[in-house]
Amino acid sequence: MEVGILTMHRVLNYGSFMQAYALKRVIESFGHHVTFKDFRRGESHHIGEKAKAPGVLDKVAKIPSIISNIDEFLEKRALRRESNKYYKQICWPLLNVSETPDYDLTADVMVIGSDEVFNYTQNDALGYVPCLFGHNINAPLILSYAASAGYANWDDVIADGMVDEIGAGLKRMKYISVRDENTRLLVEHCTGSSPALALDPTLIYDYDEVMSQQRIIDGDYLLVYAYEGRTESESEVHAVRDFAARHKLKVIAAGGGGAYHAWCDDNIVVSWPFDLLSLFRDAAFVVTDTFHGSIFSMKFTKQFAAFLRGQNEFGSNFNKVHFLLHQFGMESRIINNLSDINDILVTPAPYDTFNKHLLDLRQASLDFLTKALGPERL
Repeated sequence: MEVGILTMHRVLNYGSFMQAYALKRVIESFGHHVTFKDFRRGESHHIGEKAKAPGVLDKVAKIPSIISNIDEFLEKRALRRESNKYYKQICWPLLNVSETPDYDLTADVMVIGSDEVFNYTQNDALGYVPCLFGHNINAPLILSYAASAGYANWDDVIADGMVDEIGAGLKRMKYISVRDENTRLLVEHCTGSSPALALDPTLIYDYDEVMSQQRIIDGDYLLVYAYEGRTESESEVHAVRDFAARHKLKVIAAGGGGAYHAWCDDNIVVSWPFDLLSLFRDAAFVVTDTFHGSIFSMKFTKQFAAFLRGQNEFGSNFNKVHFLLHQFGMESRIINNLSDINDILVTPAPYDTFNKHLLDLRQASLDFLTKALGPERL
């Protein structure tokens, strides 16, 4: 069949690329042809501002800091340009995506997900995109795979008067799976039916055939995988750097989309996207505040620590990261107090528990896709 995927594949972010690539490869393993479909930014339907894009005054306020740290600013801009070029020239071709968007929402099957495709409260970025909820799609079969609402929730849907609009779209889908409890509740309230829980594609696909077996960085290092602007407070920086110093580790940052952390010893843009996974594999420790950073840490059985972020200008990560760690019995990796970061990182993570849950959840996720796309559908 011709299978279209609606997801965040054009977002300049390692996690967005990795989940898109993984889902493409898994669906292709059923014998189907996969094409990524594009969508246009929607109108704002959310009353409020859960995430805030910097305004003119915000940018003006940063000018004195830029002038006083001009070398850092130029390095950051160069890294961002290199990162953007890298995504367009290397990552997009791996997904068979051209620079020209494909807005044709026609396919035998349309798969919506993974990533935050159900987060309609991203007023600073996407707004409400109807096709991500099943509207305006020309396909006999529509389904979602491991969709997430991110920091949007059922209370938002009620307050914004979006119950009927979102519910009508979701009810067009024959199969719905989500990746976290917050999204499950949103879908259940909108449709009256509870969706399946499925793992993010990066947890049902192994990248062994595309990963380098060689080390990317010599020596021992602590890997920082975090969004720019979030892990920048003096107290957090001091805690991470102090731990690295005591353990004689370099501090290496590898942030997707040109994320830059001036306080790290080095900022890396890998030349091959899957080298990012090698960076996780070979790290002595990992500190992250992202969903996929937590996944990659667990995939390679790393000693890691995760920051949970409440509501902030970038949007909260709490719903998705907290549920992920809870789902795998990894709550001990959460940094509740900076003074605990040493104990969290040096105390062995419960990978026996993780592996047991992964085995069961991975099979359930593959069973969902088999039912929707495999021979059983006939």
